Amino acid sequence: MEILGNVLLAIVSVCTFVSYFPQIIKCLKTKEAEDLSIWSWVLWVVSSLAYTLYAFLCQDTIMLIFETSLELFFCVVILICAIVFRNKSKNK
Repeated sequence: MEILGNVLLAIVSVCTFVSYFPQIIKCLKTKEAEDLSIWSWVLWVVSSLAYTLYAFLCQDTIMLIFETSLELFFCVVILICAIVFRNKSKNK
């Protein structure tokens, strides 16, 4: 059963990471973020932070800690891009 759990966590992790890349690439290429909801990404960051803290405090699975930490990182990157690029477009 533990092997199945690890396989499912790996599938979720890969799908989650792959889903963030198009948004990050688009923001970095276009240097625009008008179509991103900052409040949605704030909520994603809070959610990812809570999940990461849960993984550190309640689980001893290295894979879960790694996955949640990386997800938090990607959410923070997108939120920062949204804030920075939105502010740059307002200053033009």
